[in-house]
Amino acid sequence: MTTELADNVRKYRRRSGMSQEELAHAAGVSQGTVRKVEQGDTVRMETLHILTRVNNPPGQYT
Repeated sequence: MTTELADNVRKYRRRSGMSQEELAHAAGVSQGTVRKVEQGDTVRMETLHILTRVNNPPGQYT
């Protein structure tokens, strides 16, 4: 995964005021998965889609 993508996930999570744990709970994934994404580790595309939907609802930050 690119550093830019990892940075964006972190940036939008912080903007929404969520901790990694809160985002993980809302997305139905583990906190470790959120941490991996934010560190730029490889994760499934489906996981990125879920985190993006939870982290950036339609109309938010456009």
